[in-house]
Amino acid sequence: MRAAFLFSLAIGLSIFSSTIIASTCEPAAEKAHVSAVYPTADRLPENLLRFYVYFSKPMYREDILSSVYLEDKEGNRLHGVFLDNKFALWSTDSSRLTLLFDPGRVKTGLVAHNAMGRALTSGEDYQLVIDTMAKDADGCHLEKEYRKPFKAVEADYEVPDVDKWVIHHPNKGSSEALTIELNGKMDHVSLAYRIRVKDQKGQSVAGSIELSEHEEMWLFYPDITWDKNQYQLVIDPILEDVAGNRITGLFDQPSLAAESAGQEQWISIPIVPEY
Repeated sequence: MRAAFLFSLAIGLSIFSSTIIASTCEPAAEKAHVSAVYPTADRLPENLLRFYVYFSKPMYREDILSSVYLEDKEGNRLHGVFLDNKFALWSTDSSRLTLLFDPGRVKTGLVAHNAMGRALTSGEDYQLVIDTMAKDADGCHLEKEYRKPFKAVEADYEVPDVDKWVIHHPNKGSSEALTIELNGKMDHVSLAYRIRVKDQKGQSVAGSIELSEHEEMWLFYPDITWDKNQYQLVIDPILEDVAGNRITGLFDQPSLAAESAGQEQWISIPIVPEY
């Protein structure tokens, strides 16, 4: 099944002021709604690192975590779950909110983790709630409440492995998708930025990216038809899965930041259109 959400290669590059002040909502104004939430799967690892919430309009940034929160199966609101940062977790156009689980609780061995544990427990049911008290940049409340139910499952301690990817090469002379079956649920923003298709001259091939199978499949539709030349699929080694694990190592690994900083060579895989 093909995903309904199609990525532009310029996610979040619109220019807005970093501080948006809500004004008075006009009665006839079109109200904002939640247009997408990632990851899309309903079974997510207990060491999940992020949610991404997309809104149909630019939003009022301040105090957003009073309206966006996690509930347990009894409907109890959970506290101390997401990192509280008023501005850094918004896209520049204020339409995408990154909900970052407190890394101190996600990562083992840290004080917060030892004292409080993770926000998610494997086997338990939760709901991500975006309630109608959230306001857009015009001061209008969200059109309707949004809920994403999901179950936490066992923690993900597997690094993304390109050797386990299954690549379906496109046919020569077609504009069909180059399709990759990934080994695990990947971070969808990372998939938009960290994989590119390049031609023999090293130039990026223009096209659009689509994700499906709960971000376990990556599809690239070129703007041109594939010719007989060989292409390269290039992957940034800091490509992440939904638990923040990178090709360079696990999120739980103390040396990950240092190893990632020293790993600048993109991985390259030849793509040859089939006859």
